[in-house]
Amino acid sequence: MEKFNGFYNKISGSYIAYIGFIFSIIFISIAVLLYGDPSFSIFTHYLSDLGAVARNSSLIFNMGMIISAPIRVLFGFYLLKFLKSKGANEKTIRFTSYTIITGAIGSILLAVFPYDILLIMHMLGAFTYFFSVVIVQLSISKMEFKIGTIPKVLPIIGLIVVLNYGLFLGFEISEIMSDVLRLLACFFEWMSYFSLMVWLLFHGFYLHRVK
Repeated sequence: MEKFNGFYNKISGSYIAYIGFIFSIIFISIAVLLYGDPSFSIFTHYLSDLGAVARNSSLIFNMGMIISAPIRVLFGFYLLKFLKSKGANEKTIRFTSYTIITGAIGSILLAVFPYDILLIMHMLGAFTYFFSVVIVQLSISKMEFKIGTIPKVLPIIGLIVVLNYGLFLGFEISEIMSDVLRLLACFFEWMSYFSLMVWLLFHGFYLHRVK
């Protein structure tokens, strides 16, 4: 992470969070508009549906996922750098940094291999990304709870992200049993995305205030 210190001296990590938030909202919104299905909703379609090559949304969605990966890494490292300065455990910091990179690789894989082209690679990327996000959020939330000066709302949002991802994965695995469970799986995948965006925005705002 120290290799990025020169970069962070030029561009504050809080701005990276804002850039990541705005970019993600824009490319997801454009992808939804390009999808070309009036029945599209957060209850009937997964986020990955936007990346299917059979849809006009595929290019913007998949390119957006690939571009977002290094943005997430840059902000994640900046946040870990901040937590380290507040006394967070160095081994936990190192472990979390590796997991952030793993998650970024997973998100790139799921974008490079849309599910209607190579499902097994898409699923490998998706589960690598999802489980990495859960581990990173648990790790960061734990460190933030231990640092008394950090507002408790920040790690709580992190735990909400974990809850949404857990519900999504649970319903995703069991969706073959019921159409209702598929609706819930779709819904909680979108809630996972939205809660992660809230987490990113709140952390960016907090780091902007304390820089």
